Amino acid sequence: MRGLAAKDPHFIYRFTIDPEDRLVDIFWRDGHSYVDYQCYGDVVIFDSTYKTNAYNQPLVLFVGTNNHRGSIVFGAALISDETVETYTWLLRIFLESMNGKMPKAVLTDSDVAMRQAIETMMPKARHRLCIWHIAKNATSHLKTEKKLKASNRCMRKYQTIEQFETLWQEMLDEFDLHDNIWIQNMYEKRDKFCQAFFGDIFMAGMRSTQRCEGMNKDCKKVLGKGKTLVEVVSLIYRFLMKLRNNQERDEFMNMNSFPCVKTHLKDLEKQAFSVFTHDVLKWIVKEMKTESFVTLKQGVESLEDGSRVYKVLTYKRPDFEHTVVYCPEKETDIASDPIMVCSCRMFEFRGVPCRHMFSVMKNKHVVELHKSLIMKRWSKDARSVCDIPYPVQSMPKEALEVSRTKGREKLDKKTEPPRRPITCGYCQGTGRNSQTCEVRKEKEMADKSNKNDERNTDAHPSVSTPAKRSCGYCKQSGHYTQTCDVRKEKENAEKTEENVAGRNTDPPSVATPAKRTIHCGECGEAGHTYRKCQNKNRKWMPSDTSEE
Repeated sequence: MRGLAAKDPHFIYRFTIDPEDRLVDIFWRDGHSYVDYQCYGDVVIFDSTYKTNAYNQPLVLFVGTNNHRGSIVFGAALISDETVETYTWLLRIFLESMNGKMPKAVLTDSDVAMRQAIETMMPKARHRLCIWHIAKNATSHLKTEKKLKASNRCMRKYQTIEQFETLWQEMLDEFDLHDNIWIQNMYEKRDKFCQAFFGDIFMAGMRSTQRCEGMNKDCKKVLGKGKTLVEVVSLIYRFLMKLRNNQERDEFMNMNSFPCVKTHLKDLEKQAFSVFTHDVLKWIVKEMKTESFVTLKQGVESLEDGSRVYKVLTYKRPDFEHTVVYCPEKETDIASDPIMVCSCRMFEFRGVPCRHMFSVMKNKHVVELHKSLIMKRWSKDARSVCDIPYPVQSMPKEALEVSRTKGREKLDKKTEPPRRPITCGYCQGTGRNSQTCEVRKEKEMADKSNKNDERNTDAHPSVSTPAKRSCGYCKQSGHYTQTCDVRKEKENAEKTEENVAGRNTDPPSVATPAKRTIHCGECGEAGHTYRKCQNKNRKWMPSDTSEE
């Protein structure tokens, strides 16, 4: 740890020891993680995993997402147990290392100790339970596919609290779940995991701890159960370098590649491409495409402040409508107070405009996104928020070259030098070869018309055509051995000759060999077989001189 701190001035580590001076808990983070937290520390995923070291200490990772929607690590820790006191110490040290900056939201699983520690050390942060773990528990309690589909609709759908209550009541009535204990417990904790209760807080589109779970899985592959603490710290640092290489590669691709326009809102998509990163642009393009499934209700309500209220319906869901309030005269440039607000609250939760907003923009012929609808956190220059640059030693030049290799190969294919123009080998002209040369073809036509068999003495001799094949029997051209009339006449003459006994002394014909003479196996004569032999039954007949 001291060696890493000597290389990185922003590296911090804290630890606790027991009365026997043995290491109990340890937390560390480097300067790269500090810069990442200052830029993207609005949402933090907090989770632990086992089987990463020889002492069976839980490994805790603080994970977030950058402007490319890639996973980043804010800090790591090895703790002795998972009690409230240990988690409280860990969160206190984590906040102190980040200069007291508190996240807006924290995602964890259903661990009670974590929840109590977060309530103590991060009272202003919204705590959300992992929706993936809740959906996994639902499979063991609801079991049928229709019930699971109804519960997922209540938990995940972008909707208002009133719409959530309506869907929840419909699910209870349809499947008779009023007396289900698990359903009652989930309803009491609905404000901790249901999407309808998190529409007013930015969560970067995250609703589960799957990013942290995926990192824990990768860490287990790298670390292994028998590693010491020194080996664990070194291997985790190498694992972080791999993640940061991917981040640098995304930055390189973002600056040097240009996606094509895919939607009908071309002006808005082009502006979004110039502002947002490629991975966030995929979200926006998806909303632009699904805008075609949205319809506006006739009749627009106008308010006193000059804003207009639009009612938006979704295809095949006429009972669920969303309200979009659009105030074009409003003077604001911040994302927390946009000129357009939708009741689905996807913009507040994810940070990108929803399909309902794009439907209103199309109706009002808006060709450019307002500044208040552009969240700087997802923009290409999101790193400009922090004045501290990334430490140079945390990203070696070799790693940068490796991370940029994939992007550079794609660019090399686009910028390869033009090919050398094709030159004819006959007339030395460009744009054609000798096979398609018109000069050569005209020359050959003139040679054929004059029937000149002499060799051409021109400076550019014509491309000679291959000689015609000749007959292998009579050595004449114009036909093959199989179609040779001389051979056929000779074969017919040989067939007419009645020469059965002896062989023909003439040279054998090319066509077919002479037939083999058949001999009888009984009498030895030629011309018949044993079955047709007339002498085979004579030895069984009584002779004339036999005794009476």
